[in-house]
Amino acid sequence: MPAAIDEQTAKARIKLLLPLPPKELSPNARLHHFPKAAYTLEYRTEVRMLAYHNDLLQVYRDSGLIPKRARLTETYRIAGKRKRDVRNLFAAFKAGEDGLVDAGILPGDDDSVLEHGAPKIERVASKKDEGILVVIEAVV
Repeated sequence: MPAAIDEQTAKARIKLLLPLPPKELSPNARLHHFPKAAYTLEYRTEVRMLAYHNDLLQVYRDSGLIPKRARLTETYRIAGKRKRDVRNLFAAFKAGEDGLVDAGILPGDDDSVLEHGAPKIERVASKKDEGILVVIEAVV
């Protein structure tokens, strides 16, 4: 998945395009906790591996640019006209957020080190363009 570091504010902002979480992670999915845990672990691991093995993010992480406090903003890129609840998408991405922490891209996920920007939905032309555009910015 592509990642980009804003050249002029390299210490302040990175962008990463991640896959959408599986529908089973939606709060509306009525799964028993055992299968849901498996989907959660699978998505968390996928995001961690994508972030950890991304060459650009490896430079970011290894150079000590990870902010002590960060803002995470998600744009959910969705194909089709079906109405979506942005808060359900936000909740489904929690495992992805944990994967970013596991990869060392976020300093943590508690309120002392992470704040959230407003999540939004952007409509895209096709399924192949779907994903989550994650922006991580340093908070001073």
